[in-house]
Amino acid sequence: MRWNQAGKAVGLMLIVLAMILSACGSNQGAAEVTEGKGMVITLKGDPVGFDPQNTTDTISSLINYQIYDRLVTFNEKMEVVPQLAKSWTTSEDGKTWTFELNTGITFTDGTPFNAEAVKTSFERVADEGENLSQHSLVGSFIDNITTNGENEVVFHLKAPQGAFLGNLASVASSILSPKSIKENEEGIAKNPVGTGPFKLKEFVTGDAVVLEANKDYWAGAPKISSVTFKNVPETASRVIMLENGESDLMEGVPITEIERLSQNSELVINPIKANRIAYIGFNTTVKPFDQPAVRQALNYAIDKETLVNKLYDGRVTVATSAIASRTIGYSNVGSYPFDMDKAKQMLKDAGVVPGNYKFRLILAANVVQDKPAAEFVQNSLQQLGFNIELQTLELGTYLETLKAPGKYDLFVRGALATTGDADPLFRDALLSTSATNYAHYNNPEVDKLILAGQAQFEPKQRLESYAKVLELVKEDAPWIFLHEDMARYGISKKVEGITFLPTYIYDLRKAVKN
Repeated sequence: MRWNQAGKAVGLMLIVLAMILSACGSNQGAAEVTEGKGMVITLKGDPVGFDPQNTTDTISSLINYQIYDRLVTFNEKMEVVPQLAKSWTTSEDGKTWTFELNTGITFTDGTPFNAEAVKTSFERVADEGENLSQHSLVGSFIDNITTNGENEVVFHLKAPQGAFLGNLASVASSILSPKSIKENEEGIAKNPVGTGPFKLKEFVTGDAVVLEANKDYWAGAPKISSVTFKNVPETASRVIMLENGESDLMEGVPITEIERLSQNSELVINPIKANRIAYIGFNTTVKPFDQPAVRQALNYAIDKETLVNKLYDGRVTVATSAIASRTIGYSNVGSYPFDMDKAKQMLKDAGVVPGNYKFRLILAANVVQDKPAAEFVQNSLQQLGFNIELQTLELGTYLETLKAPGKYDLFVRGALATTGDADPLFRDALLSTSATNYAHYNNPEVDKLILAGQAQFEPKQRLESYAKVLELVKEDAPWIFLHEDMARYGISKKVEGITFLPTYIYDLRKAVKN
């Protein structure tokens, strides 16, 4: 992090002032907040880019969350609350949504925030010709957008959308400066302009992203002057930096380090139950995984109770569904119980001789928390007689490999409900027509139920559709459900006021560093 001389001087003056106040009899237990201090956060990689409409990785979403605002947002309970919009109404048929906007807000390039800015931002992601990765989540259901004056915007949808409001609260629905869209379309991924509490100061690939506080932030200037997101791929190095005071927050505290780090009086270990399950996906175009009975057999071959207790010290729970239990649409359809004898018999009945097969199981290098589970599954399947090669690939290579069905047999992945709702996850990972259905799972009845649930505005009807989806997915077994995930943060006690969400996102706008 780069500090200028003025920043140092102000910081020193405030420290001296705090010492004087303390000497004069202050009885406050905590240190005084020093305005202008910056935070350092260590991450396991770089962001893909700063265009929220065209990035899907968690690191990009985390950083873009700080740069941009949305019409609505999530609180820590994943409830939708107002942000740039102060109120909204919907028509009885659920196809027309009207938002009343807050006033007096500007983007960090000086452009006014108004209804036309919202319209321009969403028209970009709704345009199929733009080929943006978040089109399916945010733009595909929009028919058109109109404005009523400066402060009212109306979304006209193609059909009712039960998950519409939650989708608007996602990072993908961030509002971009219309000036940046019109004048810098090619550069949005590198030069983001939003209305958020921070703005991009510097990005050095492989090193760090530096954000500086937006002192004119409409909801009140942040209490910290800057946030440096350092790229530190090695988990051990992130732990050392946290212990040494070189960083204020790290993600992915190893299970094996939780107890030891919890004894450090300078740190807080904060585990958050995430809206994510880890799973092994089958490439169902590959024999013998084209047979549901074979996929079921391999589900029986995994001792998930031992997995969560031995590898994760009982700090995570066995997944009982294709989505996490905190997700809207969840129902407990149960996990396949461990039964190796049954697995062997089912393979025999299917005419499968495990020794005749060699499979490639791929894992993305950035999901280090899933590697122990991947190795556990590899060992379990080898006990059946299969030859399993586990390959860890850099994220970009991993995603490119998943686009080529002939290059993998099994894959490790997480089902993360970024909007708190099953809808986008189902459409991305289980709908037969989805480009990101990497299992190539195809069940027309599941497709029908997913689309019915998406179009149902009545919550009870949506939940009924999704419960049927989950039952069919368990029966068809395109995945091996492993465990619900836990986000594990190590935080310096000097830092307070961070709001953590179960989507690996955290809100720094009210963070303070003492």
